Amino acid sequence: MINILDQLPTGILDVDAKDLHQFLDNHTLVRINGRIERPLFVSILQHGDETTGWDAMKALIKNHKSQLPRSIYLLFGNVEAAAKNLRQLDDQPDFNRCWPGLHRQKNATAEKMAFITDMMAGIKPFASIDIHNNSGRNPHYAGINSLNGEFVNLASLFSETIIHFTSPDGIQSGAFAQFCPSVTIECGMSGTADGIEQTHTFLENLIQLSSLKTIPGVAEHQQVLNIFSTVKIKPEVSIGIAGETVDEVDFLINDDLDYLNFHLIEAGTVFGKTNNKQVPMPFTVTDQIGHDITDRYFEQTENEIRLKQKVVPAMITQSIHAIRLDCLCYFMHPLSH
Repeated sequence: MINILDQLPTGILDVDAKDLHQFLDNHTLVRINGRIERPLFVSILQHGDETTGWDAMKALIKNHKSQLPRSIYLLFGNVEAAAKNLRQLDDQPDFNRCWPGLHRQKNATAEKMAFITDMMAGIKPFASIDIHNNSGRNPHYAGINSLNGEFVNLASLFSETIIHFTSPDGIQSGAFAQFCPSVTIECGMSGTADGIEQTHTFLENLIQLSSLKTIPGVAEHQQVLNIFSTVKIKPEVSIGIAGETVDEVDFLINDDLDYLNFHLIEAGTVFGKTNNKQVPMPFTVTDQIGHDITDRYFEQTENEIRLKQKVVPAMITQSIHAIRLDCLCYFMHPLSH
């Protein structure tokens, strides 16, 4: 089903993510023994162009050459896509939409994810960490699928900025949330030094802990934001980025839109412009159960697409490729402490 190794291949710690395919296959699971037997589960490179996870794991392992404080199961995701610095290859599904969830997919990748999930459910890891990067300007933040205290404490070890979300379906942290504290950490743009350092520090602190029930010094700073909707571009609408796109398209996204991430933005904020008044609304906004709520949040004034009420956006991206594969952004609101 998948490759399971009891140690890392010789020489692998000397290579970048783009060369990992020379040492192992997609969905290779490696157990790295540590002093504490109950393992931490770490997932990296579910998207091949998000390399901070591997860079931070290399630093962690090199820092404990004799033995890690805690055992780790390390899952290598899409090393084939990493070789080409792509999120995923054209013939591949999004690996982080194939985990067991409300609606199980039926493909080879989903079968592998289900096998790993069942295996780890039997082992019951201390915690599960899924490491990602963003393609737009965002603070480093942690995402959780449960408001259980151990989940919030785990997220707080990485960042004071925490989001709670229950969709999309089929994500790794959601699957593992059924049997252990789990978190998705978003480490900024891929390969940046500050993201690697923060992730490495987070992992170093985590493998030293014996419990996630109480963590002194973090509870007073916890602020959780809840994702309540997803903003997508309609597939039939051609798009570009203002100032970058030369050819005429239906909708031009503002070139500084991702600066709005994690800020409360006012009604009337312009997200972009259509090339004429006849182009229909380019966005579809859906809530967490799939209801269309576009009219609550956007309006078309002449050829400008404007926000109708205050929101906090997250993960706005300026990557056309990422927008097409996933979404433009999410909308959030703060939860009470």
